[in-house]
Amino acid sequence: MTETAERPGSAVPAVPAAPAVRVLAMGEALVEFMPVPAGQTMAAADHFDKFAGGAPATYAAALVRLGVPAGLITRIGEDPFSDFMLSALAAEGVSTDLIRRLPDRQVGLCFHECLDGVTSLIFYRRDSAATTMTPDDINVEAIRSAAALHVPGVALQISEGAKEACLTAIRIAAAASVPISFDPNMRNLLGGTDTAQAMEEAMSLADLVTPTAQEAAAITGQKDPVRAAVELRARGPRLVAVTLAAEGAVLAAGGEVITCPGFEVAVVEPTGAGDVHAAAMMIGLLRGWELERMGRFANAAGALAVTAMGHLGDALPTPEAIQALLDDAE
Repeated sequence: MTETAERPGSAVPAVPAAPAVRVLAMGEALVEFMPVPAGQTMAAADHFDKFAGGAPATYAAALVRLGVPAGLITRIGEDPFSDFMLSALAAEGVSTDLIRRLPDRQVGLCFHECLDGVTSLIFYRRDSAATTMTPDDINVEAIRSAAALHVPGVALQISEGAKEACLTAIRIAAAASVPISFDPNMRNLLGGTDTAQAMEEAMSLADLVTPTAQEAAAITGQKDPVRAAVELRARGPRLVAVTLAAEGAVLAAGGEVITCPGFEVAVVEPTGAGDVHAAAMMIGLLRGWELERMGRFANAAGALAVTAMGHLGDALPTPEAIQALLDDAE
């Protein structure tokens, strides 16, 4: 269990310099298909490339790439795409021992198109393995002994069972003083669950909340990201990071609010950048960094994530690439 405490002169909780155990991410893994070459519509594309993805999988893999052990809690099937997902996670070094495989289900699928930097998604997840998650999937001791827990909001939306499973994990982590990261990750899902109350509970228990500016506005009614960040901070989280895409992010912790600028990069495919940004923010939180250092590091990580297709592999930034981007900006 990782105990948190306020450092003198800091609005961010201090913890040991590096986690002794892994961060756990919970939710839905997806196999994703994108038109090749990039920039084509799904309707016009003759070829699609296959990628391992989904918000918690991307988050966990980003942490491992940046030197922090991480594992994934989810359900997948025993179909070929689930085999592909498991192999991709193992190749990235993500712990898979908390993934449950179901013989009568399959992993969810997602198709993308990215036109002028705007991504459209079509999901095929009805009755997928992840939608059958329940609180029985929670290994209580694994949560209590984790360095941190991350839950994306979309995992609350895919089914009532998944929502209750995620809330159970969050409550266990909160009771054990395990740092919690929550990304609202709001989606307009056909047949999605009612998550307003669950979202509020997750945000109130979280140490770190990482919405986009659009999500922050939808939650708070505040169109100004600074005001939205302040209001979200007042609802319970220790730290709020409202992402502004290429413009950077607004960070609020304690009574401190800062805006960290973004980085100019060539955008290839932006999906997953928020998950990488959230993972980088958690690294800063676990290492007790000051807000500005944390924001610059996370903004650089998120920027690099949009420069390649897919979410794992080449799309994951390395510490060296992040440092090079930071150095170039000085």
